[in-house]
Amino acid sequence: MKTDILVVGAGFAGASTAYHLSQSGAGSILIVDKEGAPGVHASGRNASLVLQSTASRPIRQTAAASRAAYQERAAALGFRPVGSLLIGSRQSLSAVRQPDLIPSEYRDPEQIRREIPLLKGHPFEAALWTPSDGIMDISRLLRFYLDGAREKGAELRLDSEVAGIRGKGPFQVETSRGPVEAGILINAAGAWASGIGAMAGAARLPLASLKRHLFVLDDVGEVSPEQPFVWSLAQNFYFRPESGGLLFSICDEEKSPALEPTVSPEITQSLAELLWQQLPALRQATQRDVWACFRTKTPDGQFVIGQDPGLNGFFWVAGLGGQGMGTSWEVGRLAARSVLSSDVHPQFAPGRFETTLATDS
Repeated sequence: MKTDILVVGAGFAGASTAYHLSQSGAGSILIVDKEGAPGVHASGRNASLVLQSTASRPIRQTAAASRAAYQERAAALGFRPVGSLLIGSRQSLSAVRQPDLIPSEYRDPEQIRREIPLLKGHPFEAALWTPSDGIMDISRLLRFYLDGAREKGAELRLDSEVAGIRGKGPFQVETSRGPVEAGILINAAGAWASGIGAMAGAARLPLASLKRHLFVLDDVGEVSPEQPFVWSLAQNFYFRPESGGLLFSICDEEKSPALEPTVSPEITQSLAELLWQQLPALRQATQRDVWACFRTKTPDGQFVIGQDPGLNGFFWVAGLGGQGMGTSWEVGRLAARSVLSSDVHPQFAPGRFETTLATDS
């Protein structure tokens, strides 16, 4: 089979990139994924949070642009702007705040504890309220991208694992469902992006895939489904309402070379210790469920979007660090722009790592 553009990965990075390319009439597009359904890994196992206030200014801008697009299409996507409360020190909150771009305000900690009884007994100096943050229906968002791309002629091929890549545009790609020839190859393989890059002979970018766990807790008292999500910058945890309980993360990051999203045996103990020490109101909570997924990060915390520094026609959409869903609209738009016009965001450019790689070798 021949295609103009081959997208490897049908999660948010690949699906949004394919969507934006298809809307621009970029040519024939094939999306392949090794799993039997799109978004099986990080894209389907994330916490559904649309959070705009982050440490990186360019990522804040990407998140804000995406949030605006989600709000515009809220009915179709199932986006609910329930707001967020970031808690911690005033200094840590000021480092992630950008009021000219993302309207937010400081709130009194005692008032917050009254409004959210789960925080009673938990010490924090300040709280930042961002009303435009919210919760996304992640399955509807992923379908929106994929359906939109297919309506413009793109093809989605599942159970199609990439086994080898030869050539340098056109690329000869061996998959478990047969060979594909593509003029452009887009690497949106998430935690597996480094492996796809290695097959193609692309740059060895310093991507680290880290395991993170999510829990669903019961016996947490009455929690309104419209309560904002809470994220502690000081103690590294977040929670939001989920089916009468709480979805909870301790923001762990565990190296896992095997890339198997198995649950680490000691993680429940780590959760119990955090709840006992930091959230006395949740000491009697019980665990309904737990699962693991991967966050792929770069050393500087920025995304990797654009053409490989040494391999023409090979594009990266990777290193989204757990923020792929919330920023996916703008990530896909930037990736499509890089393919169509070679316009690359300087802080996301894959070539920014060339000097480090040359030194390492």
